[in-house]
Amino acid sequence: MITWQDLQNEVMRATQEHQNGALDHVRREAYKALSSVTGRPLLVYATAFQNPVKGAFGPLMGIDLTDKDGFSEIVEGASGKKVDVLIHSPGGSAEATESIVAILRSKFTDVRFVITGAAKSAATMLSMSGNSILITTAGELGPIDPQINLGGNFTPAGSLKEEFEKAAVDIAENPDRLPAWLPILEKYTPALLTQCENFSQLARDLVGQWLGEYMLKNDPDKVRKSEKIGKYLADEKNTLSHARRVDAKTYKEARCRLRSSRRPTC
Repeated sequence: MITWQDLQNEVMRATQEHQNGALDHVRREAYKALSSVTGRPLLVYATAFQNPVKGAFGPLMGIDLTDKDGFSEIVEGASGKKVDVLIHSPGGSAEATESIVAILRSKFTDVRFVITGAAKSAATMLSMSGNSILITTAGELGPIDPQINLGGNFTPAGSLKEEFEKAAVDIAENPDRLPAWLPILEKYTPALLTQCENFSQLARDLVGQWLGEYMLKNDPDKVRKSEKIGKYLADEKNTLSHARRVDAKTYKEARCRLRSSRRPTC
């Protein structure tokens, strides 16, 4: 496995030959090497969201509808029906992700996602639309539970619903606690709880649909498994944090739990 020091040494060697653009040269050579091994064109979607300076522009680092133009352009220039997509992203819009999947699938019948860093939230959803995922030991996906912007803070949709239900029960049993809950409940906007349920359902449905159509298409139990995986990833209670690492081992364990009683082992 390539380490950070290995990369630095490679950049130093490249600097001797390419005074300007050594980093870009190393990056492009690595992409070419990967393509030569797989025999597939490689599309790269990566943002510098882990850079402490650029990370301050967080909202600009996520998947949004402006990315459609970029994907449309690179898809148009790729040949063949098979493709690899290297993705490194904190996530973003589920709706934009759905559009990107449609663009990829309009051209390719076999899409493999390559994850060497992090593909979180909506980027995890995007990865679930592939026929397969190639992930390194350092690579990680994440939960897909929707995050709601409430007063400038992002909160899991499921947690908002849970808190409201807790407040309703507490106030019904102890009316004198209403003043304590009011500062919290006042932040709830009209239709917020309905939106929370809709966003959660959208995440589950999209992932379940894509898994059934592509990655699990030949599995006789694909409907049940697709739904279960979608629900597992969209339930924040399973990971307790939206930033939690969900790696290949976690997915394998989840897959094993989904197997029928006739196939109890993995």
